[in-house]
Amino acid sequence: MTTLQDVAKAAGVSSSTVSRVLKGNAKISMATTKKVLDAARRLEYRPIILADKFTEAPTKVLGVIMSMQIQDAFYFPILERIFNTADQLGYGVLSYRLDTRYGTQSNSDILKAMEGRVDAVIFVGVFSFNKDDLKPFIQQKCPMVSLFGVIDAPGIINCTTDNIQAAYEATQYLIRLGHTRIAHMLIHKTFEHALERLEGYKAALEDHGIAYNPDLVAIGDFSYEGAYKAALQLIESQSFTAVFCFNDVMADAFIRAARDRGLKVPEDVSVMGFDDIVYENPIFYPAPLMTTMRQPRREMADFAIKAIMDSKRGLETFENTVFRPMLIERNTTKPIG
Repeated sequence: MTTLQDVAKAAGVSSSTVSRVLKGNAKISMATTKKVLDAARRLEYRPIILADKFTEAPTKVLGVIMSMQIQDAFYFPILERIFNTADQLGYGVLSYRLDTRYGTQSNSDILKAMEGRVDAVIFVGVFSFNKDDLKPFIQQKCPMVSLFGVIDAPGIINCTTDNIQAAYEATQYLIRLGHTRIAHMLIHKTFEHALERLEGYKAALEDHGIAYNPDLVAIGDFSYEGAYKAALQLIESQSFTAVFCFNDVMADAFIRAARDRGLKVPEDVSVMGFDDIVYENPIFYPAPLMTTMRQPRREMADFAIKAIMDSKRGLETFENTVFRPMLIERNTTKPIG
């Protein structure tokens, strides 16, 4: 039988590091986490869930499946909140990462790795799992919550953001400042949330009598460098007075690109972000205080944990819930004139 020590040897790390990775420790680097999880999957490692040292009851384990890197600026506070709360409630955490950035492909291997080893599951991100993929968990009545993405399967509580309405409000805010040439920075043309925010942007333009111009939409990728290059291309090819960006990372990249081309923010161009992550990640300093749409990420993480706990207690009090981001007006936008 494969042991934890076997996994440690295969991954080239210590046994304690393997243990911390499998418990979802957010302080372990993504590179190390990947090495450990790859080794565990390759060796088909199935850890023994030890009894609590003070009782004979088995240790409670929360499964977390995430669609991003642990240190992602947007998701890290959510994962930290989930891991810390789980620890306070006496739960261990078994976490896996499935990269769905360029699509929503399913990976049944991850689900199989969790079968019979977790008491509840939280999905963080966008996935394409369906009721057949989740059948063992549904049959076991394992509580499941999906954060930010919708999973259409019995028993799952979906906790999402109203991306369409939030993008509509962001674009409408710029229109009310007098802007009519409003560009949009799109993170990727296949990403579900990006398409929803594009839809909200287009709807706001239409409702205010402004023709949608596809030339004012720039497509970047999930990297800061990709966003910067897309911003440069947009600035050099089109004329506009405001831009609504998919997220704050992209907005910050746009601001730097604008400065590199001699434009002032917000005097020459107003910049609108999304998420409100600027003040949690030093990459943004000394960026100006950014106007953005704030997502209630910690509140959503708390909702997920409480929904899981209530379900474990037999309380069916939670239903699918949509949270609405809030407009935060700061220093990167101003009225025309």
